[in-house]
Amino acid sequence: MTLAYIASVMSSPVVHGPVLFCIIRVMAHFSKKPKIYNYLSVIPLIWLFLCSMTYPSVLLIKSLEDKYPVVFLQSQEWRKTDAIVVLACYYFEDDELPFISRWPNCSLQRNLHAALMYKVHALPIYLGAGMSGTKNKLSLAEHNQSFFEIMGINSADIITIPKGSGTESEAKALSPLLQGKWISLVTSASHLPRAVKYFEDLGIKVLPIPVEHLSRRKIEPMISLPNASSLYRSERAIHEYLGLIYQHYLN
Repeated sequence: MTLAYIASVMSSPVVHGPVLFCIIRVMAHFSKKPKIYNYLSVIPLIWLFLCSMTYPSVLLIKSLEDKYPVVFLQSQEWRKTDAIVVLACYYFEDDELPFISRWPNCSLQRNLHAALMYKVHALPIYLGAGMSGTKNKLSLAEHNQSFFEIMGINSADIITIPKGSGTESEAKALSPLLQGKWISLVTSASHLPRAVKYFEDLGIKVLPIPVEHLSRRKIEPMISLPNASSLYRSERAIHEYLGLIYQHYLN
């Protein structure tokens, strides 16, 4: 069980909230001052409640998503770069599903935006990532290549490196081909702070291209009932914060 897997599991407030609650209750049972722990045990439940609300979950992810400005298709800036790099997310390798249903939202938005960029100004597209499961037949990079070919991208402009099991290893696999290049890096907005650093640490100049925003650019305080969308938004944010902690202090 890797540190990345543990972090991924514990990112969800539905997991770490109850786990922390149970840990504190156990500590209260063995403590000489259980009243303090009884009070503290309420904190994980309040945290879980806040993570399930729209406005707190938006605030949690917004600082990540707003770090880099939106780069529109009509912008001249990205056309000056040498290549488009699209980070892999996931793919459901299930031939019984319609083609479009095999792509989760993160993959669909990254790939579609990169394809639209190519249609405006043809730049070579670089794809990395290996197998996403033991039963899969093709790597994520190869599946993404198929997506771009279906979208009408010239196969000669798609460079595929089927290696890497995460952003860090994906960047390392692609880096030999990207040295000396200025790249447009397309990935989810909340993921960009971590992804940009991985490439820059390898000596690659990056123009961040954020997509798949889970918050609006302008927000106002609001009251809402707990909902699954907010829990998902909070989970994504927490996952990235844990990733940044690992990247800056543990890697």
